[in-house]
Amino acid sequence: MTGQLPYIDPFDDGRAPARAVTDMDEASSLIDAAFRFERAVTRIGNARLRPWNMTLSSYSALRILANRPNLTLAQLARRCYARPQTMTRIVSQLENRGFVARSAHPESERALSLAVTDAGRAALEEMGTEVLKISETLNSVLGREDIVAADRQLRKAAVVVEGELKDMERAEK
Repeated sequence: MTGQLPYIDPFDDGRAPARAVTDMDEASSLIDAAFRFERAVTRIGNARLRPWNMTLSSYSALRILANRPNLTLAQLARRCYARPQTMTRIVSQLENRGFVARSAHPESERALSLAVTDAGRAALEEMGTEVLKISETLNSVLGREDIVAADRQLRKAAVVVEGELKDMERAEK
C-alpha cells in the first residue's frame, strides 16, 4: 500500500469539511469504486427505463438478442452475466410483452432459439435514447481516452480474476 486512501462515502456530496480514512489498499478501493459505479449505473438505468416498465437488465438482454439472434437461454444468460434462473424470468417477461419470441433452434433439436420481435425492436429504439444519456454523462466527465483506458484495464482485470476463480473451482473438484 502506498498510503491511506480516503473513504468515499456514497452519501457525501463533496461539501463535507473532513474525510474519513480507511485501511483499504488501492486494489480494494478500485473494487469498491467499481461496485459503486455498477450500482449507480443500474439505478440510473432503471430510473430512465421506468416509463417503459423495464429494468436495465431486461433492456440489456433485449439489446443483446437484437444483435445476436438465435441465442439460447443459457447463451443469453452468460452474455448478460446472469444466472439462468434470473434470465428465465427476464425472458418470460419480455416474451409476455411481445418483445421476444421463442422458436426451434436451427442447430439443436433440444434448445430453443430466442429472437427479438418487431415490437421489441421498436421498444429498443424508443428506450435507446434514454439509455444513451448514461453514456453521454460518462463521456462528458471522463472523455473518450479515459473511458477506453479504463475499459481495457477493467476487462484485463476481469479475465485474470475469472481465471483465478476457474482455478479455485478446479481445485475443489
